[in-house]
Amino acid sequence: MPYTESDGVKIFYAKHGDGNETIFFVHGLGESHETWKEQIAFFPNKGYKVIAIDLRGHGNSEIPKKKIEIEDFAKDVLSVITSEGLSKVHFCGYSMGALVLFELYEKHSKYFKSFVIEAAVPQYPPAQTYLLENMNMDEIARQVADFAVSPEAPDELKDDIYRIISKTDKEVYIESAEAACSKNYRDLLPNIIVPTLIISGEIDYISPPEAAQDMKQLIPYSKVVIFEKTGHMPHRENPIKFNETLLAFFESLRGEKSE
Repeated sequence: MPYTESDGVKIFYAKHGDGNETIFFVHGLGESHETWKEQIAFFPNKGYKVIAIDLRGHGNSEIPKKKIEIEDFAKDVLSVITSEGLSKVHFCGYSMGALVLFELYEKHSKYFKSFVIEAAVPQYPPAQTYLLENMNMDEIARQVADFAVSPEAPDELKDDIYRIISKTDKEVYIESAEAACSKNYRDLLPNIIVPTLIISGEIDYISPPEAAQDMKQLIPYSKVVIFEKTGHMPHRENPIKFNETLLAFFESLRGEKSE
């Protein structure tokens, strides 16, 4: 799997498939490209190239020496776009990853063919990271794995979410949470003029369906899909429906100019 550099920081990304159109997945807080394993397995077989990044400090990417800001994450995505020579991309951002893509769109909208916003809001409340000071990453990861999915989610899924997040450095996790909560992209939404799909879980208390509907009113060419009995991670809790929903959305855009 390839690496690139962003401000001198080594950035890892997974790349699969050789389709003419690219889907670029951006993970959430404390995660890595591994969260997209169901999508990495599915979309290359449907004729798409798939890229899934590890943002700085996450997964196999290097931990930076300077404090992480949301702008840095956007630069990481841009570094992969440049390394791969991409021009028009289907972007999908989950939770914090959607905020990273808001930042990217604000500065480099020309790269967007479409935009999938999963389980996100344009502004999160201030991060209460002081609550994490007396917790280790095992405890943080277990807590996240429990509240990010519905009560009916299988233990195997919760264990896998825990496995991914528990590998993240605690300081990186805290800095990333603070970065994600430091920006407000609500004023950007009316300026997003590419086809946009907004996905929310019915019982997502972090990014509730009401927030998805609110974004739909502000983003001109957008539609909302609500996943029933699903929490904050639709792509993990119901990957079959998630993949089929994205595929139908991307296929509806076929024929438009791509990279």
